[in-house]
Amino acid sequence: MQIKNGSKDKATIKKWVLGLATGMLLVPLAACGSNGGAGNENGDEVKGKALEEDNTPAKIVFYSTSGWSQEAFNERFGDAMRKKFPHYTIEYIATGKGTTFPEMMAAGTEIDVVWHDVNTTIPQLLEYGLQYDMTELIKKHGLNMTNLESTSIDVVKQMSGDKMYALPLVINTAAFYYNKDLFDKFAVAYPKDGMTWDQVAELAKRMRRTDSGIDYYGIVSGTQPQFNLTSMAVPFIDPKTNKPTILTDDRWKTLYQQLIVLRKTMDNKNLGEDHFVKDKNIAMLDYLANTFLNKDMTTMNWDLVTYPTFKELPDKGPQSLPTLFGITSTSKNKDAAMKVLAYMLSEEPQLGLSERAIIRCCKRIKH
Repeated sequence: MQIKNGSKDKATIKKWVLGLATGMLLVPLAACGSNGGAGNENGDEVKGKALEEDNTPAKIVFYSTSGWSQEAFNERFGDAMRKKFPHYTIEYIATGKGTTFPEMMAAGTEIDVVWHDVNTTIPQLLEYGLQYDMTELIKKHGLNMTNLESTSIDVVKQMSGDKMYALPLVINTAAFYYNKDLFDKFAVAYPKDGMTWDQVAELAKRMRRTDSGIDYYGIVSGTQPQFNLTSMAVPFIDPKTNKPTILTDDRWKTLYQQLIVLRKTMDNKNLGEDHFVKDKNIAMLDYLANTFLNKDMTTMNWDLVTYPTFKELPDKGPQSLPTLFGITSTSKNKDAAMKVLAYMLSEEPQLGLSERAIIRCCKRIKH
């Protein structure tokens, strides 16, 4: 899915990040979530209400290798789940020492829901034989599939062999940050909206310097936005031949050439977002839109501009990166897990997410 590249509202970070989603969400406002679309016959609505009123206690274990902390999970998902379903025990296990996916499987730890980005969730479910087709649960709980961002659903079906091994709850994308203090320090004009990657590279070269023994670099560019979210939308596999495209699609050459140019401004060092956020010796950061949510940037004087474009594609912004939640085949609480996911795709929690500058997955929300 392509994000529409539009002008940034300078007033607030929220308006800008939410503006990233305008290309996806240009739809009349209406109710979001359940009781519509697939499974919306009267019988299903009655079933959905009966299921909603079922207060049987259950424990639902969420697991992710995304690296999200307990605090981040609770702030975005867990707290809302517990408030709505006080009779459920919502547990989140993050990958770490003793909790890697292989270790979890070897220990026989029960996992009800696996979640990560679109590139990871379903492959992990398939790798460990945990995939489960949620289609019947979706119908049973009256989830309005027509109101979910359609491209995300299409991708899930494609990866699931026309089944539904996961549901998208929120959407991420790429964003372009900059450190205002560094540009002020070296008397260089700030990045501006509508820049091309060629202009970014030139600006990065200008910002590369050593001052008072400290090395300053123009940019850190992550491989996730550069390859997985690129506006060129190059497929890794040719759907017709089922073969890699890297040797046959010239767009890969353009992407690698760009990355090489940017890496040279970093002296080919392996720098990351922590150098931008903590060390504060990086002028610009090409990374994910939720970086400001996942990292403590309160001590930085930072801002955003619209995502840079290729001169050949001036109106195309980055692709989206849905966050997928998949109920496992081994879960003993599939209905409870589905009830929680369906709620998180309803109006109240989706609006709450969007108010915190998180791109929602619902196309329509009634204000």
